[in-house]
Amino acid sequence: MRTIRRRAALATALGALVLSGCSAEQEESPTPSTALTKPPIVVGTVCGCSGVSAPTHGRVDDVAQAWAASVNDSGGINGHPVEVIVKDIGQEPSKALAAVKSLVEEEKVVAIVGPITGTTGSWRQYVEEKHMPVIGGVPSDATFLASDDFYLAGSPNPVITYGLAKLAREEGTTKLGVVYCSESPVCADSDALAGKSAADLGIKYFSVKAAAAAPNYTAVCQTMKNEGVDGLFLAHITSVDVRIAEDCHKIGYEPQFYSSAGAVGNEYMESPATDGLLFTQSNAPYYDPSVQVVGEARETIDSYYDGLTDSAQFSAVAFDSWIAGKLFEAAADRAGLTSDSTAADVVRGLGELDGETLDGLAPPLTFSGTERSYPTCYYVGEVRDGQLQARDGGNSICLDDTDLETDVFAAIG
Repeated sequence: MRTIRRRAALATALGALVLSGCSAEQEESPTPSTALTKPPIVVGTVCGCSGVSAPTHGRVDDVAQAWAASVNDSGGINGHPVEVIVKDIGQEPSKALAAVKSLVEEEKVVAIVGPITGTTGSWRQYVEEKHMPVIGGVPSDATFLASDDFYLAGSPNPVITYGLAKLAREEGTTKLGVVYCSESPVCADSDALAGKSAADLGIKYFSVKAAAAAPNYTAVCQTMKNEGVDGLFLAHITSVDVRIAEDCHKIGYEPQFYSSAGAVGNEYMESPATDGLLFTQSNAPYYDPSVQVVGEARETIDSYYDGLTDSAQFSAVAFDSWIAGKLFEAAADRAGLTSDSTAADVVRGLGELDGETLDGLAPPLTFSGTERSYPTCYYVGEVRDGQLQARDGGNSICLDDTDLETDVFAAIG
């Protein structure tokens, strides 16, 4: 497990190199107009930035640091710089709990911001005992619906998966298949939700799981073809999704491909096999700079790491890290955070957010009141002519009352 500790304001003030804990690149960040001298507000995160997930998750750390640097270069939070400490557990889930304990007990963080890992279930109980807020991350992670200490920064898996099934029905799919990862419980959740969604919408369903380390996916494709699957939901990491599509193409199997949320990444643009793929997402289209708030975010990220947002490693989950940071900012502003603030102060700030969209990055987020609600809108995009393109002008599509009365949503209240 690697610990990447940076205080962006001081690093840039000294003209130091900002080192990426998840990629091989080293780039110099801009010097801020004024150095921040107050003690830092320390937050932490956990990622699987290295190992087999690196093609999709490898720049998550850089995006988190770009967010922190942008805050610090704009005067910090109430004059305090933000320090982000990243624990990269690679592909070793057994290290996740120790990583979180280190952040809380040794680094004294006031929040876990934007964890990009499928391990939250292993440390959920610990952060609940510590009343440590977990802000944003992968919205499809079921832990965000199960724990009051986890704060969604986008629409959860039931919403985007049901939205995908609705999209599939609209596209004429009669039998929906899913290939999901064998490495994470989050992927199994996608299988269960996709099956329920298909049943609610009257679509036949079939699923298989696959390992990222598999040499090829020809057998998976042949199985789906034999089962009569005409719409295939790729629910793995982006790089594996592309390999599956390519292997299906090689045997002449050409279903309508679908994907969603964290699986969506720039790698989809690099293979002809994924052209025409349709997908649903939890937040504003990270790939579309014509959406003003997205364009501004991409420009800021690239100002610290040149070309990052055009790289194959820029993905929905990488952008989730940025959105999580913006949600922390919103809570910090409401709470008036300083370096003396605690996790309880962060929670208080979150509790004052009602219908917060982070200037259009997210569907309305509400944490006020006695009952926690979750957003019920999703976004649709497609891969077309080697580009990721937003549908519906990049605007969200919201589920109606009839949708929300189905079995999928009855299970989560």
